[in-house]
Amino acid sequence: MFVREGELPGIGKKYSMRTANGDNIVVVIHHTGKREIYYFEDENEEPTAVIELSDEEARTLGTILVGALFQPTSDEEKIGFLMKHLAFEWIKIPKASFLVGKSIKELEIRKKFGVIVVAIIRDENVIVSPSPLFQFQPGDTIVVVGTLDNVKKFVKLIEDKEE
Repeated sequence: MFVREGELPGIGKKYSMRTANGDNIVVVIHHTGKREIYYFEDENEEPTAVIELSDEEARTLGTILVGALFQPTSDEEKIGFLMKHLAFEWIKIPKASFLVGKSIKELEIRKKFGVIVVAIIRDENVIVSPSPLFQFQPGDTIVVVGTLDNVKKFVKLIEDKEE
């Protein structure tokens, strides 16, 4: 990356930069504080885009670009956040469970219990994102996700309501 600086007598300063993909960006900073950003694709002599910013707008944009105002979240941070706020649980359905023979829709699992059934393990098969009409059978393993509290309540309900 190459940046060139130049004086514009009576106007201010001019900064030119060539990007890695060959585009050119020119920033003109006026003595008044006004900023102009010119974007040139490839070797074009006419700018593809021109943006005018006040001093305050330019400073705000600058803080965003350097990451002072906004820091992108890393994948590790996102996963850490999810792991603190979400719980996954594998629950084996007992033979005498109130779930047997009923569908996800009929039981209103998401609405009543605040958990989402993301998969069912039946025998050797894994059914990801089962249909709301999917009916539970004894021995199925339900994979649910939700807040830790809701998942705990759902597990307790299944354990307590065995018929």
